Amino acid sequence: MSDRYTEVTSQGWGSRLLGSFVAVLIGIVLLPVSVGVLYWNEGRAVEAIRALDRGAASIVEVNAATVDPQTDGKLVHLTGQLQAGTPARDSVFGVTADGLVRLSRVVEMYQWKEDTSSQSQQSVGGTKTTETTYSYTHVWSADPISSSNFKVQDSHRNPPMPLRSATFNGDTKLGAYRVEPSVLDKLDAFAPLAAQAPPPAGYVPEADGYYRGHDPNAPAVGDVRVHFLGMPAQTVSVAAAQSGGGLTAYRDANGYSIAVARTGVASAEALFQQEKQTEAKLTWIFRGVGFAVMLIGLLCLSAPLSTLFAVIPFLGSLVGGGAFLLALTFSIPLTLITIAVAWIAHRPLIGGGLLAAAVLLFFLLRMLHPKRVVRA
Repeated sequence: MSDRYTEVTSQGWGSRLLGSFVAVLIGIVLLPVSVGVLYWNEGRAVEAIRALDRGAASIVEVNAATVDPQTDGKLVHLTGQLQAGTPARDSVFGVTADGLVRLSRVVEMYQWKEDTSSQSQQSVGGTKTTETTYSYTHVWSADPISSSNFKVQDSHRNPPMPLRSATFNGDTKLGAYRVEPSVLDKLDAFAPLAAQAPPPAGYVPEADGYYRGHDPNAPAVGDVRVHFLGMPAQTVSVAAAQSGGGLTAYRDANGYSIAVARTGVASAEALFQQEKQTEAKLTWIFRGVGFAVMLIGLLCLSAPLSTLFAVIPFLGSLVGGGAFLLALTFSIPLTLITIAVAWIAHRPLIGGGLLAAAVLLFFLLRMLHPKRVVRA
């Protein structure tokens, strides 16, 4: 069977119109979801900033060589040599190395992958014809790809993945302090590590790792390859809570968790700046998601109007374009207004400025719409 399959489907105007009312119901659901995500995200961002500011103001410098009982329970900053008393080890393959702080096992399986592409055409009367092409290729993937949803399954079946990727930590200390996983997991300075242990049953050595299959040079679906990454002992800087001679995540009064770590020598100020940058990126990601959901929701509300005029393709496209412009006109200011309301609840001055910007932007976007000419 060919690895490319094409399907042509047609949908009449009546069926499309009925489906457009279903889209309206979806839009009604999406709009409050968007507002909820945006409002929650801004509150989360404000609380994160406040917690990090409080942490930066109260953090205590300690010496990594000795544990000071007087700083127990406090947020501390220290720099020292991260070492493993018992090195990290993969229990399945037995891979390890002297002084190995962390070990990452990367497992990939050779699998089928389905890609789809569609082209649609509308004809007079509102009928929509869609040509969908399904293409199947082989890929190495660390995540299992379910073939149960493939359009053509018979010749494109993926077996279950026998083993998954995993990360292992050693019994690790930073100077005299025991390092808990909540802190250690913040470090990801991994480098390739050659596997020295004999391969388990069913696997053979391949490059710096292992292979399960007949021929690494001609892989078949279901073949598995494994390689490893390791993090050796090295100098690191940490901002975390001191707890009973260990370093763990610090819990601020508002519930925000602080556990920052990076390789090399870094001041407490640099660590907190790094964490604020991470939080800023996360905030913008959620803002983008909230805006996209709101835009889609507004477009769903206008679906019946666009479908109604689709009996004449030119009019359907014209109305659809206008609906998109109208949705954009409302979604941008509504997104800003939601963000502004959230900030007003937490930081009124900033929130008020955002609210004024949202109103101004709404009127500017309205100017983009073509003006109607009224003839006597």
